[in-house]
Amino acid sequence: MTKIVSILNFKGGVGKTTTTVNTAKALHMDGYKVLVIDADPQGNASWMMGMGLTEKNPKTLYDAMLQGIDIRECIYVDQDDDNSFDYVPANYLLSNAEQELISRIGRETVLHKLLQPIEGAYDYILIDCPPNDGLITQNAMSASDYILVPMNGETFAINGMGKIISRYNEIKSNINSNLHILGYVFTFIRKCCLHREVKNEMSQMHAQNNWPGVVFDTDIRQSVVFAESAAKQKNIFDYSRYDSGAYAYKRLAKEIVDRINQTEN
Repeated sequence: MTKIVSILNFKGGVGKTTTTVNTAKALHMDGYKVLVIDADPQGNASWMMGMGLTEKNPKTLYDAMLQGIDIRECIYVDQDDDNSFDYVPANYLLSNAEQELISRIGRETVLHKLLQPIEGAYDYILIDCPPNDGLITQNAMSASDYILVPMNGETFAINGMGKIISRYNEIKSNINSNLHILGYVFTFIRKCCLHREVKNEMSQMHAQNNWPGVVFDTDIRQSVVFAESAAKQKNIFDYSRYDSGAYAYKRLAKEIVDRINQTEN
């Protein structure tokens, strides 16, 4: 049965795209059939997966959500590698979707309906969400089984958690009762006391406020290799598979699978 996971945070610079693409590759390497949906108009995940933003007339998530194209026509193979995971790209046109969806009936469930024909074709569908609480993000939450929240180790990392939890509760109560917060993963962590303190504070607030989900054990350490791999339009495994960051994402992928299995058993 397909598991759909939205990787989201309502702010940028926390490693959503890096986490989406590298987790997808780690899952694929473990033998799972994986689809990544780039739901961010910036198209950074599409770039990392090999789709240049200047490609001529690619069919993207915008065409599926707003133009009625079957989403199966929008699926591409990562970097023309038949042994890699699939993806649905995005580009700047998706930024128009927020306004175009406003007047639609069932505007928060468009993506959910689009994905129904391909559920069962993949073990995991990962959705890279935009850095805001707009209709595209709400569509992703409405279509998902789980939410994964990447957080960097800065002091303001936990400031927006209340808003995320509030929106999660609203979607779960009114649209998608099967939605769960899988957990929170710390990304781009530097070796300093401050970042450890932030994670400790997050763990304490998680317990005190009874937030759903867990704080993942795996931390993604800051590394120049992540920027280098993205610049080369590669995931970290294809760029430098023996880098510590690659091992970290393998551990995270295993934690995600284990956590989902625990949730469902």
